[in-house]
Amino acid sequence: MTHFIELENEEILYYVYNLNWLLPKESQEAAIEILLKINPNKADMILPKYGKECWENGVYVLKKMGYPQNKKALPNLARLLQDRNWPGALEAIELFRELGKEISLPYIEKECTEAMQQNDLDWLEHLYFACLSLHYREKDFSNKEVFVFMKESSESLD
Repeated sequence: MTHFIELENEEILYYVYNLNWLLPKESQEAAIEILLKINPNKADMILPKYGKECWENGVYVLKKMGYPQNKKALPNLARLLQDRNWPGALEAIELFRELGKEISLPYIEKECTEAMQQNDLDWLEHLYFACLSLHYREKDFSNKEVFVFMKESSESLD
């Protein structure tokens, strides 16, 4: 039985922002150790919308946390695929690979649907890169039209 530590949201945010790669390595490592022990119901706080400097270490924490403890953070992890140049984005692809298609694809497909609705061609191109990296194909998507639109959008940017 794993024992989780209960932290207030403000405390979790404090440690998340100590994942910042500009801080001393010791501060980052201490934050990682604490965040690995938080209640999985708060795992979604590990990748804040703002704070790119924290994302790479945040993905590392989620990877070490493992599934299903990191499940609540998977929508935020998929959001990192919006731009493969963002810190932690390539590591997010690797984490999704380890989780497997059955777990990962619904989160990625949801991002694809949102990017399609916003007609954000750059976002779609980055998602298409992720899908190719993960060997996801049209047949894997529950909504085939989303994959086709993403693929065509990506190819139109070439």
